[in-house]
Amino acid sequence: MTKENYLFQGTREKAVREAQAVVDQYVPGKVRVYCEWCEEANAWYMVGAYQSYIDLGERKTPTAVTSFRTEKMDRYYDVSVFAAFFKQRTAYMNASYYWQIQARENNIHPAMFKEWFDSKKRTTSDMVSA
Repeated sequence: MTKENYLFQGTREKAVREAQAVVDQYVPGKVRVYCEWCEEANAWYMVGAYQSYIDLGERKTPTAVTSFRTEKMDRYYDVSVFAAFFKQRTAYMNASYYWQIQARENNIHPAMFKEWFDSKKRTTSDMVSA
C-alpha cells in the first residue's frame, strides 16, 4: 500500500481532531496530537507529544523534555486506545514540574503518581495529632 492511498488526508485530519478532543478532556493543553508518516513501517502513526520535567542536578531549574506516544493507524487503530495512555497519567501530567521531579526521584511511575501523591497529603486528623 502506498502512502497516498493508505489513509486519506481528510480522514487523518478528522482522526487528529477527534484524538485531540479526547486527550484534552484528560490533560487540557498539555498534549499536541498529529499524524506522521513512517517510511520504515510504511504506515501513518498518530503521535501525542507532551512535556515532562527532569532535574539534571547542575541547574537550578528543571529541564523540560518532550516525550512521545505513538499508535499505528491501521485497521486496528482506535482513539480510545491512544487516549488511554494519557488518561492513565492524568494526575502526573497535570501536576506541577516540582511534583513530577519528586516522583521521578522517588522512582514513581507516572501511572502510579496519583496514589503516591495522595499518600503525601496531610489530612485534618494528621494535623490535629501532630
